Formats: sequence, C-alpha cells, structure tokens
Amino acid sequence: MTSMVEEIEGGVADQQEVPMTDLATNPEAEVDVDPELLEEAQRQISATSPNAAINEALRRLVETERAKRRAAGEALHRMVEDGELDFRALDSIDE
Repeated sequence: MTSMVEEIEGGVADQQEVPMTDLATNPEAEVDVDPELLEEAQRQISATSPNAAINEALRRLVETERAKRRAAGEALHRMVEDGELDFRALDSIDE
C-alpha cells in the first residue's frame, strides 16, 4: 500500500510513491479504542457497527489531511509561479 506525495521543485509538481510503514498496513496490530468515544462517533455518523464507525472516521481524517496537503502544495506552486519563491536562488547560497 502506498500514499501519494507531491513534491514541488522548480515550480513543477511531481507525484512520488511513498511506501507505508509495516505498522500502518499490519491488520493484526492491536488497537486500544476509547469505548465512549467510539460509541459517540458511531452515533454521530449513524454507523451500523463499531467497525464501520472506525473506517468512516479514518476515511474522513485521511480526506481532510489530503485536502490540507493539496491546498498547501497548490499555494506553494502559485508562489513559485508568481515569483515569490525562486529555488534558483538557493544555488548562490554555497558560493
């Protein structure tokens, strides 16, 4: 399983595959869930089971974090396009 990471370099966005950790992909990992929090989440999203509530909560979290990263990448890209960031200036730092 992999996740996508956008890398901005010279104003061009590239997609790179980043491998997930074994812990994140291990279905046998023990998880200690707060039962009251789980019950409240299940009730608020009308999930039919605790498992459905956990999966929906994780899906929402992942979508929210992806949207934040996407927006930050787009803002950085706009800054490069507008000349606010010039990566070529970094070359002169070592001189």
